[in-house]
Formats: sequence, structure tokens, C-alpha cells
Amino acid sequence: MLVSIILGILIFAYASWMVISFFKKSRQGKCATCALKDACSSGCSTVSLQERQEILKATTNELK
Repeated sequence: MLVSIILGILIFAYASWMVISFFKKSRQGKCATCALKDACSSGCSTVSLQERQEILKATTNELK
């Protein structure tokens, strides 16, 4: 019984933390929270075109 209560509290706490984290990230905007914001080609990031191209070259060279 006690294990079930503790497990329920842990699950509820984790779910609450994830919801709060999601809302914090959503306030920052689409590009601020994107994992590819440094190498994005959509132009919404603060990285200049030249920097973006250098980052893309570096990442493609690492993949080879």
C-alpha cells in the first residue's frame, strides 16, 4: 500500500514537472526552444547566415 502511494506521488511529481517545463519552453517561442536553432536554415535564429553555414559544414564533416 505504501509503495503504491509513493509510486503515485513520484509519477504525479514527474508529470507536473514535465508540464511546467513545457510551458516555460513554450513561452520562449518556437526558435528559442528548438534543438536545431544553431544550425537552422529557416532564418528565425539569431545566428548569422555565415555562422549558420559554418555550423552546417562542421556538423556534416563530423558525420562523414
